Amino acid sequence: MNSSPNSDRSRLARELHDGLAQELAALGYRLDAVIGNPNLDQPSRTELRNLRATTSAMVQQVRNEIFDLRNESDRSIAQSISQMLPQLLSETEIKYEISGEIILLKDKHYDLLRTIRELILNSKQHANCRNIEITLDATQIKYRDDGNFDNKKEREGFGLLGIKERLAKIGATLQQQDSTFVLEFK
Repeated sequence: MNSSPNSDRSRLARELHDGLAQELAALGYRLDAVIGNPNLDQPSRTELRNLRATTSAMVQQVRNEIFDLRNESDRSIAQSISQMLPQLLSETEIKYEISGEIILLKDKHYDLLRTIRELILNSKQHANCRNIEITLDATQIKYRDDGNFDNKKEREGFGLLGIKERLAKIGATLQQQDSTFVLEFK
């Protein structure tokens, strides 16, 4: 029995809420308890506060994901990317530029946005880049960064495999040359 994309997304949102979101929140409360220990030395307290801030950011990220899974966006893909980029790149000096626009069917919006998010995270974590360019047009999205791209390393990772699987699900493909990725769709 096949399920619809909307029911799959609702199920995933429930699983994220009931599992990961709850576990992260519980971790945050446990960190709060340890941070409150009067016998804790200051360097440890500072490190634990940093971990607590990271945990809070992760909880918020999971909540945003749950919201996105449950609510189809009325925003365009360019608007969604523009909203996402500052959040993902807030602790970096990476500059970005988005140009163009795409009119998409709602069923492709979420998966394309998640794909762009994964590419941004790869640029942030692995490429040591200073600039990201995203160009949108009728049948493709071109993503490029100016970082050091280790093609062998990326081929071995799960990120690109996940991207290709996600794109195949919506009838899209990924072409890659060095640090330029072209997502083509119908």
